[in-house]
Amino acid sequence: MRVSTVRRFADRLCTSVLRTGRVTTRLTKSVAREVELHGHRGVFAALLGLDWALATANPFSPSYDTKTMAWLSIRYLRHHRLNNPRGKTKGVLLPRCTRPGKVMAEGTGKADFFNVHRVTPEDLRRIHIDRIPSRNDPAFAAGEEISIGAVPMLEKYAELEFEWHQRNERRRYRVTPSTGRLNDRVGQVVRGLERSGAEIAVLPESTLSAPLLQQWRTLLGELPDDSRLQWALLGTGPLGDGNPPPNRAVLVDCRTGETVLEQDKMAGFTVTPRVATTWRLPGEPHEKLAVEDISRGLDITVLESSLGRIAVFVCEDIKQSVQWEAKLQALGVSHILVPLFSSPISRQVTRWDRQAAQRCVEEFGAWVILSNSLAVGAEMRTQPPLDPEDGFNCVVVGPHTREPVEYGDYDTQFCRADNAAAVSRVVHRNDEAMGTEGGLPGVRRGWAS
Repeated sequence: MRVSTVRRFADRLCTSVLRTGRVTTRLTKSVAREVELHGHRGVFAALLGLDWALATANPFSPSYDTKTMAWLSIRYLRHHRLNNPRGKTKGVLLPRCTRPGKVMAEGTGKADFFNVHRVTPEDLRRIHIDRIPSRNDPAFAAGEEISIGAVPMLEKYAELEFEWHQRNERRRYRVTPSTGRLNDRVGQVVRGLERSGAEIAVLPESTLSAPLLQQWRTLLGELPDDSRLQWALLGTGPLGDGNPPPNRAVLVDCRTGETVLEQDKMAGFTVTPRVATTWRLPGEPHEKLAVEDISRGLDITVLESSLGRIAVFVCEDIKQSVQWEAKLQALGVSHILVPLFSSPISRQVTRWDRQAAQRCVEEFGAWVILSNSLAVGAEMRTQPPLDPEDGFNCVVVGPHTREPVEYGDYDTQFCRADNAAAVSRVVHRNDEAMGTEGGLPGVRRGWAS
């Protein structure tokens, strides 16, 4: 079976499926004959034709809608999958919304040829797939850059409460935002985000508490009806009833105040004496390792939306993500939000934070938003001193092109805020300096070829 024959059969099969919206008995017999004649090439041709037909039900596809396939689009909207949720097939079939951002002259595996993800039950273990309700989905348009509002929220350690204690022969620590000091700042931040025109806000780690979450909901509810602000990841904090509580990230709909995603930190950060000394953390003496005093999350929530397939990694989670990477690639996660509590992100030196983000671009084709506070950078002591021109509190990394032809071809936006309540602006985009007029960083909607 030649390449041209494969394409002709695939095209004929696709046309037949689109004519009725079903794989008819007659078509099934035709496929069986091709498979019998041509073996695995016949199977490939049949799968290719079905894939082309499924493209009309893919909300991220440039294909035109086809009325006969509307039932399949509705199934996906209702059940987060293209396969029958009550059928015997295990796993899920998902429309593709991203491709790995690595250099690839030709397909090297089955997944490279198709615009769906066949996700196995093993891939789904410890993964919770959810779909954002239509009332909470802004219906982001294809081709347009979606503006990100990253706000540091924390200026210094005085705006945090550090608790150190001993339990089970281990030194433990917990970091909680000071509600009294940050309560008024929430209002400043909401007003700044509204003026900036940001569509998605992303705050850092250790900026959220139960009272602050309520304050956010109240003030977001006062936004004007024509506000561009759609979603806000309100940072993370000790939320929930556990003892110890989880370090939980919360994504809310800015129009309704409803929570659309929660994610508990999974990989606690261990503070070494050297880190504690360099960062000048309160609570000396720091003579032993200290583990983060949290109840760790066990699962990842992946949110289906018009933006793409979204996940949240809390700081250390993205560094310790090896056990999750194959799963997120299988699912086709297209956007990862990462609240950080760390030293400033460097442009001159690619450290762990950017390395982890770049790996997500390579492996998934995902956009990664790293959002940090100013607190550690303002307090830490290093030799030589930190270069203020090489410190950034937000970096957005994504695929530069859909089909990269050079290694390391990332779209990297380095962003900085003037103060803890300010919205970060792009200072450098790749090798280009943006000067003082840099706009907001942006990401693009998921896509399928």
